[in-house]
Amino acid sequence: MTQDILFVCNHNAGRSQIAEAYLNARYGEQYTAFSAGNYPSSSMNAYTIRVMEEVGIPMAGHAPKSLEEFMGRQFDTIARLCDCSGTCLVLPPARRVIDHPISDPSQIEGSGGDVLEGFRRVRDLVFAWVDETFGAAAAGVTITWQRPDGPIPSVVLCSDTSRPLQEVIRDICSLLERQGIPCTITEEDGPVQLLFNNVPFEKIVPIYVPKTCSMCGTCDGSEGECSGGRRYEGIPESVVRLAAMKAGGLK
Repeated sequence: MTQDILFVCNHNAGRSQIAEAYLNARYGEQYTAFSAGNYPSSSMNAYTIRVMEEVGIPMAGHAPKSLEEFMGRQFDTIARLCDCSGTCLVLPPARRVIDHPISDPSQIEGSGGDVLEGFRRVRDLVFAWVDETFGAAAAGVTITWQRPDGPIPSVVLCSDTSRPLQEVIRDICSLLERQGIPCTITEEDGPVQLLFNNVPFEKIVPIYVPKTCSMCGTCDGSEGECSGGRRYEGIPESVVRLAAMKAGGLK
């Protein structure tokens, strides 16, 4: 089951059209993308068509559309690519709304070559942002527990809910899968560490996680015996969920 994504910009002749076409071409198995404009143009911008065809994405059949055409539809995500969060027209219903303004390429001045280069820069910015925002979800999330030997200690509790961290992780994995994001939980031998797609938890969210030794923070209590392990007792469940959402491209 795919997620429905709506991209919005002012005229639906450039940025949002680029995002729609790229998401469908690159991640069509996970998403169905649409686009619309606050004040749609009468036709597509010729430079939009040209820069997309340069990368092998045809724009045949694309035309500016009004937000009104989508008012009766529910979306998983609406992404506004114009700076209109305070003045934008009413949006269709959506589970989340992302504001990520990108410069309007139709405002670029200069020679034809200057304008073409400007559209290429905007295209590449849109591509990079779509990859960052939606690509992670398409690839899925792998949650990895590194621990010395044996199962995850049951004494690792979240500070805000007092739930065992391993139970929280299972619930998070189920939540991601309900959002259409594949999720896997693995366990590996090694110093205690929680990773999302091989990225340490504490590098995804701004929170301090002490090392195993609370005495000096660099060893396990014995000189020269540093394991690099982390202590996750007392980490809030809400922060673990935030890390998972970020790893899955939902935040």
